[in-house]
Amino acid sequence: MKKNRLEKLEALRGFAALYVVLFHTLPQKFFLLGINVGFFFRFGPEAVIVFFALSGFVIKYTFERSANKTFRYYFIRRFIRLYIPLFFIFLLGYGIKCYGEGTLANPEWKTLLGNIFMLQDVISQKPNVISAAYMGNGVLWSLSYEWWFYMLFFVLAANISSDKLNRWVNSMVIVAAASYVIYPFIVNRLAMYFAIWWIGVRFADTYIKGEKYSIKSIMPYAYVLFAITAILSLNLFIHFSYTKIYSYPLVAYPFIELRHFVFAIMVMFGAIAWKNYHWLGFNAIFGIFKHLAPCSYVIYISHHYLVVEATYLGFINNKVIEYGLYIVLMIIFSYLLEVVVYNRIRKVLIG
Repeated sequence: MKKNRLEKLEALRGFAALYVVLFHTLPQKFFLLGINVGFFFRFGPEAVIVFFALSGFVIKYTFERSANKTFRYYFIRRFIRLYIPLFFIFLLGYGIKCYGEGTLANPEWKTLLGNIFMLQDVISQKPNVISAAYMGNGVLWSLSYEWWFYMLFFVLAANISSDKLNRWVNSMVIVAAASYVIYPFIVNRLAMYFAIWWIGVRFADTYIKGEKYSIKSIMPYAYVLFAITAILSLNLFIHFSYTKIYSYPLVAYPFIELRHFVFAIMVMFGAIAWKNYHWLGFNAIFGIFKHLAPCSYVIYISHHYLVVEATYLGFINNKVIEYGLYIVLMIIFSYLLEVVVYNRIRKVLIG
């Protein structure tokens, strides 16, 4: 992949990570020059959808380029990439809890194991969740999806011929969505969301083959996403009473799933349209965020502790300066952990 094209993916990754931070930090009403700037940062769930699509692209691309396609090789690299920074964040969360309680706190072993085995989700916003996110770090929900997407991708890519692969995925995700209406739980939820991750896979496949990105070429898969969206619309209608159960119905079952898929469709068509306009204005808007990409993963999984719940600069009598400093320190921490510490550990483990 040419460097300039890679940088576009990196810029989006960096932007999405910082956007999630601002989503969780800024109040819903935050006025600047008479404009409610807070409104423009109310779409954190959509930023995660961007992460999923980017992840699908990168995993497909790197898998196809790799000379070693064994499960051991694939598993070890995915495990190290996801888990090494995550274990540091587990320790950070537990350390902060111990400090707050002034003693060794309950490590919440059951929840920790649930997160280690990637079974976590937002327990307050979805039904039939196995495990809550560890130490209240809600963003960890998406890591369980990522991990099982990695595993599912390998199983499918290694066992199904390329000419049949898309048909298998199309059938699987639609069946998962249909079963989700009857009984939503971790298996059909993950299988259904795999359809969003697969957008990135389809885009990577198009790139690898040197084919043209076009509305016409993507329509066969768009119909799959349209079908899931229709099923989720029915699910919202049937289970609308759940919107009265959850405190934040716009980011909870059964609305959030529909919201995710509608945005995924917008991302897919928007990316094609923007590509055909030669990415007009992209660098001006997003280019600077490529500098955050190398530490975007840790920014994402650490900001709950280092920004959202941070209070150690509370003596500063200015919230803008206080939270601005939290963000700067979080970026420094993220760089040290993901670029320096993680890379050194990785070199020791796999060279």
